[in-house]
Amino acid sequence: MGLRLLPVNYSNCLFVTVNDEGFRLAVLFVFRFLSPPLFIPWARVESVAEKRFLFMRYASVRIRESWPRLSFYGKAGKGILEVYARASNKRAL
Repeated sequence: MGLRLLPVNYSNCLFVTVNDEGFRLAVLFVFRFLSPPLFIPWARVESVAEKRFLFMRYASVRIRESWPRLSFYGKAGKGILEVYARASNKRAL
């Protein structure tokens, strides 16, 4: 997110909630003024791929009709990969 040459890193200020309908992004309440929570349904997600940088694995999420790629590390990335795979299998049936 952010400009192509100046990406934004939310570090530990971003809360990610993942469920069967999609995932929700919310910024820490101190910084939430003018940044309401955002819900992205799986239908809007073009792809989720597991990537690797050195020894770290992360989930790379591409949103349809949008250029920024979102990267999620740790538990958030693992959760997005697992639930997206499940949601994709349900849609394929």
